[in-house]
Amino acid sequence: MRKLFIASYILLILVTAFSFTQDLPEQVFVSQGDLISVLGKQVIEDSEICAVNIQVPSINGLKDKPFQDYFNAALESEIAQYRSEIEEMARKAFEESKTSEWPFRVFNVYVVYSAYVSDGILTLDMIFSEFTGGAHPNASRRTYNIDLSKSRLVALHNILGNKDVEDALNASIKSEIAEREDLWPDYFDGVTTDQSFYLKAGRLCVCFQPYDIGPWASGMPEFCFPLEELLNQR
Repeated sequence: MRKLFIASYILLILVTAFSFTQDLPEQVFVSQGDLISVLGKQVIEDSEICAVNIQVPSINGLKDKPFQDYFNAALESEIAQYRSEIEEMARKAFEESKTSEWPFRVFNVYVVYSAYVSDGILTLDMIFSEFTGGAHPNASRRTYNIDLSKSRLVALHNILGNKDVEDALNASIKSEIAEREDLWPDYFDGVTTDQSFYLKAGRLCVCFQPYDIGPWASGMPEFCFPLEELLNQR
């Protein structure tokens, strides 16, 4: 009887969706005398149709608390919507597989972040990835850069300041792309208004999505340059 109970309990665990939430280690930064912290939570859930592993960051310590609250809520909503869209796709694919000759493959949703502070800019560097049954996962890199002195989001052109610096950056990127056999130099026409980037340890890193300038196997290329040297092009 005891063995039957244990076997039944193990079977119940295997068929029941797994759900787990935990707080991630707090990251604390000092910028211009202010303490800025990034605290995240990780949600892991597995079901028969979709595996979820997402990290949701939250910023504290900005001078403008209304902006801080708005940003945190907006980012959490963006992640939740991304998850919801993939899970809905998984439900539809699962139902369709019941009348299809193709077997259903479990979908997954993955979101992870890193945080950096450099030159007065806080960056949340995030990877959004999903597997929806194809040959490989799909992924995108999204960076959110906040000017800590003004509590506002900034784009790459705000960092560069003028066209001379942008032209110098474009030339440097094009040169590095040309040195790599796995990338497509002709696909790069210059950085865009919504270009992903981050600052770390005094370096400006420009990020590209899969297929932007190379095949899937080349991943998400990035090119880093000393920020001060770039700004001296002004």
